[in-house]
Amino acid sequence: MPSDLQIAQSLLAACLEAGHKPGKVQFTKYLYLLDYCHWRFTGRKATALPWRFYHYGPWCEQVEDCMTRLASDYAFQWRETEASFIHSVEVPFHPLDIGTKSMMTHIVGQFKNRELNVLLEVTYSQTEPMVHAQRGDVLDFSTVPVDKRMPVFFPETPQRATSYRLHPERLKKMEAFRARAEKLKEKARQRMAFRESESYQQAAYLLKEEFTSPDRLPEMNGSMTFDAANGLADG
Repeated sequence: MPSDLQIAQSLLAACLEAGHKPGKVQFTKYLYLLDYCHWRFTGRKATALPWRFYHYGPWCEQVEDCMTRLASDYAFQWRETEASFIHSVEVPFHPLDIGTKSMMTHIVGQFKNRELNVLLEVTYSQTEPMVHAQRGDVLDFSTVPVDKRMPVFFPETPQRATSYRLHPERLKKMEAFRARAEKLKEKARQRMAFRESESYQQAAYLLKEEFTSPDRLPEMNGSMTFDAANGLADG
């Protein structure tokens, strides 16, 4: 089994292969994510590093020791600019199983062009050992599911449905329907406007007066003789 230093060396080689020079904080988080991903596939970490919730993230003294040793062995400074680092430093891969090397490549590819804050946010909030730990705790990887899948650090947003073209005849009918609907709407608007006009209100009032208050015939009281009735009839 490779040592922690050999794994760290191979991770640095993966960074160089990708044209990427990580800072010390980045490299620390890359090693942590490597252990995290390795656990998801195998139920164990790739390294023996005793990760701890230190200040605001995973860290341990042994990581510092590995980085100091790498800088010494390959004659570079972690604060060097990316261009000088990539063109002047050569770090060979240590023999590793293809799964571990693929994880390294994937992690570096996911984060090399992203802001450091993005890497920190993923590390702090998307990995179970950090989510369940209190500051100062040794991180417990037994909370990580062994599902033999790489974690999805950046879920893809659902794409909108592919656009499609309607048949020309269907489009023609739809346009005719829209035009008819607009005409009906316009008529309705005109009708409402007319009902609110003064002339309409006055006409409605007159009609109401005419049909709801008709003149009544006068009531006739008293009696009429037979001769008088005949006279009205003859008249």
